[in-house]
Amino acid sequence: MRKSMPVIGATVVAFGLGFVVSGSMGASGTEEEMASPLEDIPVAYQKMWFQPAGEYDTEGEPLDDERFDGLLADLEVALTAEETLADFEKEAEAHLWGFIRRLAIPEITDEQKERAKAYLEEVAERHPDHRTMIEREAQMVDSYAASMPSAPEATMRILFFGDAEEFDTDGGPFEDGHIDRLIGTIDAVVGLPEVAADIENEAGIAFWRFGNRLQQGQVNEEQTARIVAYLEGVKEEHPDAAEFIDRQKFIVQHLTPGNVAPNIVGTDTDGVEFALEDYRGKIIALVFSGQWCGPCRGEYPYQRAMLDIYDEEDVVILGVNSDAELQTIVDAKIDEELPYRTWWDGHSQPDAEVTATEGPIATEWGVRGWPTIYVIDGEGVIRHVNKRGGGLIEAVDALLMDKRMAEFEAQAEAEEAGDGTGTGTGTI
Repeated sequence: MRKSMPVIGATVVAFGLGFVVSGSMGASGTEEEMASPLEDIPVAYQKMWFQPAGEYDTEGEPLDDERFDGLLADLEVALTAEETLADFEKEAEAHLWGFIRRLAIPEITDEQKERAKAYLEEVAERHPDHRTMIEREAQMVDSYAASMPSAPEATMRILFFGDAEEFDTDGGPFEDGHIDRLIGTIDAVVGLPEVAADIENEAGIAFWRFGNRLQQGQVNEEQTARIVAYLEGVKEEHPDAAEFIDRQKFIVQHLTPGNVAPNIVGTDTDGVEFALEDYRGKIIALVFSGQWCGPCRGEYPYQRAMLDIYDEEDVVILGVNSDAELQTIVDAKIDEELPYRTWWDGHSQPDAEVTATEGPIATEWGVRGWPTIYVIDGEGVIRHVNKRGGGLIEAVDALLMDKRMAEFEAQAEAEEAGDGTGTGTGTI
């Protein structure tokens, strides 16, 4: 069975393995407080040490010994290079990841797997001070090679852009320094040789994090124009990735706080068509979720609480479900006592290259992390992205209070205009 390229990388990055681009910004996000995006990227990622990953896609056939021998030879060259020996722990770990992710693309024989593990044991004997790291990587040969349904996507195990919290403005505007850092970092990623050779497959996780950070605050028109202009430049330089880059532009222009949420039209779990715009005027918690997803299920108690707290308020929860089988979410809504309306965006999986999480709604909205939650106000404007648990309830409470205040002020103005006394009263 052929292994496709697009799943496991997200898991690897999400668990934070590898290196982190260091340097944090203060509240102002000024240039002086920002580290260079390339500061901590290993040299191993800044040169092409192996053949492109696509060269190891054997279309379901076993990897031939010639290409396997070439891959081992490339790894030996990389591990004995002067740049690697100068900082072996950091550089060798990156090289070993480059090697292992290529083993995960084709089917390899048991003999090839044993040869790979024997070679890594030899490396550990040559570098006893780094045995722990090497053995940890060697264990991944069994985890990935010839046993996984799909290959690791990301070129590198780096948490680019810093922690999401560094960009969390609680829905407020970004400083220009934030945008400078984000553009500089994604440009550094795109400029890495292996990424530049295949933007869509190699930079997917990095662009997802880029968009995720932008969703932590409001991007003004000038900042949006700068980001779009940058992405247009990337598209011009990499025309084969035009569709991919346009999807990133869509996120910047439509799925960040301050923008009106794109309409969603689809069928609910009863097969009835409905639209997101049907709920205009209400505060909406839009939850991309799935019963297969542990963190998604962890949100269920908060969702039950919201259904109770806001039972008589202009607040709704709407779901976008990604389970492969419709009956899964139908049963879960009953078992978990979550009767809110949900689009079923999942689908059965006739082959390994199509996953239930790649439904049309999730794809349009660029969802790669589960759950993803949008808080949308009564005007249809996105106000927050990925508020979870109690934070989601707090965000909805704040919008509800704003809505009540606006209604109170409108009522007072109407009463004042009606009798001229200015004595309108009301309670909040």
